[in-house]
Amino acid sequence: MDFKPTAGEIANIWKFVIGNQAHLCFLEHWMQHVEDEELKVILQRSIDEANRIIIEGLELYQKAGFPLPIGFSLDKDVDPKEPRLMSDKLIFFVLQVLLEYGVYGYGLTLGKTETPEVLSYFQMNLKNSSDLYKFITENINKKGYQHQPIYVPVPKRAELVEKQSFLSGWWGEQRPVNAIEIDSLIFSLRGVILAKTLYIVFSQISKDPMVQKYCHRGKEICSKRVENIQSLNSTENLPFLATYETEITNSSTSPFSEKLIMFEAMSLAEIAIARSGNAFSAVTRRDLSTMFSLYIIETGTFLDDGLNLMIEKKWLDQPPLAANRK
Repeated sequence: MDFKPTAGEIANIWKFVIGNQAHLCFLEHWMQHVEDEELKVILQRSIDEANRIIIEGLELYQKAGFPLPIGFSLDKDVDPKEPRLMSDKLIFFVLQVLLEYGVYGYGLTLGKTETPEVLSYFQMNLKNSSDLYKFITENINKKGYQHQPIYVPVPKRAELVEKQSFLSGWWGEQRPVNAIEIDSLIFSLRGVILAKTLYIVFSQISKDPMVQKYCHRGKEICSKRVENIQSLNSTENLPFLATYETEITNSSTSPFSEKLIMFEAMSLAEIAIARSGNAFSAVTRRDLSTMFSLYIIETGTFLDDGLNLMIEKKWLDQPPLAANRK
């Protein structure tokens, strides 16, 4: 065959197709209920982009000879007309953080891609996600919905680290967090706030006791992390970030299938591992590196339990496998 993508390229096409099928269900539901005219424009652009990613991804997937994944559909996994679950303000925040991860994920994937057609596909995904992120961020700032910005004082001169205490975190001389660590803390905290909010929503609407219990567990994990990082911010004289519990409606009617809820619940855990891993590789204070490493372990266990539940329920799409030569 002239067109033969690598295993990694096929894996990423598969992931992005299924992920966007799932996100499209949420976008269509939100579109039925939002009132903000600018948010409607953002949602329509997001819907158009998700459809493009799905259609072009499936074309590449089939061109390589692979059968269509099961994934998600608007017919089976969402009823867009069911009551709204969150305010326009919260939808702005959810979309922005998901686009943060989209830019990160597409950029990482682009750097691992060689096949020309696949490279063009991921490059377009990255460009459009970046443009959408810029557009939604401009609107969030214009409406005053953004989190309080954090600044550090301008140093008088550039300096080299001179003491091993630069790495300390538990006892002895302890320096303030540096700008790189602040970035890691805030990037992680934004993801945890998003996850906590959505786990609350999922716990509220899920009708399957096992799914509801799993989402409630996710909410408890995230609640502790929000409290932990916000407390650390306070100790370092950094501002708290707003949370969004009051932006959730009291509707318990679910627009989404239980399979879709579980998929999104596990996607939040995957994002958390990526964000914690990114932070772990960047921070140098030992208390922070320990904190993020423990987050990775705890989230990995949570994700593993979710995979087992998905398998038990027969909801888990199997990605393409290597040849069985045993």
